[in-house]
Amino acid sequence: MDAYDLDASARIIISSNNGVPATSRSSVVDVVSFYTGFPDQCSYSGMFPAWTVAVLLTIGSLWSCGVQALLLRNDCICDPINAFLDSLPLNRERTDQLLEIDGYQGTPHRVVTEDGYVLKLYRIWSGNRPTPVNSSREVILLQHGILHSSADWLVLGPGRSLAYQLVDLGFDVWLANTRSSLNSHQHLKLCTCSKEFWDYSWHELGYYDLAASIDRVLEETNRPRLRLVAFSEGGAMAMVLLSSRPAYNDKLIGLDAMAPGTFVSNTWYRFLALPALKIPKFLHSVYALYATNQLAVDVCESKKQACLDLYYQIIAGESAGMNRTWIDRIYPSLPAGGSMREVMHYVQIIWSKRFAPFDYGIKKNLRLYGRSTPPEYRLDRVTAPINIHYGLADKIVDPSGVQRLASKLINSERLRMRSYNKLQHSDFIYADSAFQIVYKEVIKWIVE
Repeated sequence: MDAYDLDASARIIISSNNGVPATSRSSVVDVVSFYTGFPDQCSYSGMFPAWTVAVLLTIGSLWSCGVQALLLRNDCICDPINAFLDSLPLNRERTDQLLEIDGYQGTPHRVVTEDGYVLKLYRIWSGNRPTPVNSSREVILLQHGILHSSADWLVLGPGRSLAYQLVDLGFDVWLANTRSSLNSHQHLKLCTCSKEFWDYSWHELGYYDLAASIDRVLEETNRPRLRLVAFSEGGAMAMVLLSSRPAYNDKLIGLDAMAPGTFVSNTWYRFLALPALKIPKFLHSVYALYATNQLAVDVCESKKQACLDLYYQIIAGESAGMNRTWIDRIYPSLPAGGSMREVMHYVQIIWSKRFAPFDYGIKKNLRLYGRSTPPEYRLDRVTAPINIHYGLADKIVDPSGVQRLASKLINSERLRMRSYNKLQHSDFIYADSAFQIVYKEVIKWIVE
């Protein structure tokens, strides 16, 4: 087995009629069905009276371990905490809303990955034509980072956001969404409240999601290649794909990576990563980081100033150019969702100081990789032209980590680096300095 081609096929729990024949269930106790506002994928039925189920739900939600009140729906198993969180309404249309507010158009495209996840991919334009104004311009795909979505490429508004600027210049612009984001959040077989749905790290996001998005864009545009622009985790996804599936190097005109999250051992978050390695057992069943739900958005609308202050402090930090006026365009879709394994994968590479696939432990590593520890990604297989943009004040993707990544890209057709004084991590998509400085450089290298 290729150590980089992980068997990430979704595991499906199959049982006949929830594991209990209807006749035997009814002979024991009347079947009680109830609906609590959950979406179809997480409605429940069982053999217990409704009050008993309610008690079990409460206990399970509080403790999340031990004797869990597992909830069955068809062939899916959902624990109470994730079932409840999954039931909350999501604002899945945030990208569409921003496009409408800003006077642009967009068409969503359904993309299905090799392992069954259903992604939403947007093609955006201005005016009445879904084709680029200048057909000789490149096709460009924008890939978001961890806990983000396609909406984040639009929050700075017309004339400022990179996506809008590229559209205005006549490029054929596409916005990707990973399986993590609220825009996607679907699977052909798995319930979104099940553990199996969230059984992935950013390896799968690169190996499957990014590959599927690139293939769909090339199919729709009838082009042999496109340009990829990626931020943060999106940069890590690109490196996973190009090193694990080298044929995709030939599908890229180039990669523009902004603050690529690959070698992050010097990140400020290393001080939080050590406690994360010692997660208490009662939290082991927390496998999803759910997106901002509509209830939270409604609360923010009623307590807007407090919410704006909170988001500003969390996102801005020591930002070089965060503008408070953009916060009300950010909070309805941030965080956009992710798996706990995505986060733990970063925890692992922070402390191992290696850019490598997920470490499952010796037994599973031997089965997947043929060795006790995951092998590092073969970055010497990356041959596509690459432009890297990074901030010298970035505390998440430290400049030394970016330099280390560059030193590994020995076979890139062309590697260029551009540093920016005082820029923090979130500045690349949320700060005034992004469109004032960074995007000008990104566009300059694209159009040359």
